[in-house]
Amino acid sequence: MPISSSIRNASLAMLCIGTLCVAHPVHAGIHGIRAWGGGRQIGHAGATFRSAQGGITHARGSRAVGPNGSAARGSYTSVNPDGSVTHQSAGHANGVNGGSASGSSSYTRNPDGSAQGSFQQAVHTAAGGNYSSSGGYARDSSGNWNASRQTSANNAKGGSYNGSTARSNGTFTHDTSIHGANGNTYTGQTTYTKGQGLTHTGGCTNSSGASVACQ
Repeated sequence: MPISSSIRNASLAMLCIGTLCVAHPVHAGIHGIRAWGGGRQIGHAGATFRSAQGGITHARGSRAVGPNGSAARGSYTSVNPDGSVTHQSAGHANGVNGGSASGSSSYTRNPDGSAQGSFQQAVHTAAGGNYSSSGGYARDSSGNWNASRQTSANNAKGGSYNGSTARSNGTFTHDTSIHGANGNTYTGQTTYTKGQGLTHTGGCTNSSGASVACQ
């Protein structure tokens, strides 16, 4: 689910709730609330229903607006008779000073026990800083798994950070790159292998690209 659509997810969840409850009126449980006053508004709706095949789905959406900003979040989870599970969620928040944050995630478990998931996060500060992170993982029916994550951040002064992590059965690798506003750079890698131990390499350069001592 793209982050850009996360703010609509609460509304879509509410629409989905209404549609599903019409389709399954006997098997649905619905709840909702809306309140306002003092320049603030809060709304929430949720429903749990059972499908004709015996599966259970819960969907909900929430939104709040006030003097300091707004926020919205929506999610749904489905559990099926074959043991499979699907979950998705997304949210978004805006501050009156220009900052914002958003995120989404998904998870699927299959009948054979295998599973996969992913997530995304992003933050933008009013001062001009940015942060983003995304990743995913997978597990097969035998229990073998792997996961990865990428993270980046920068500030208005020109400093930045980039990191990536990969994991799997018995192994771990993390790469780091840090750039200072003065042009200095650090790059490094840390690895771990079960039975072999941990290793780390890294170094620093100045704005001209010449090697310098890391401090």
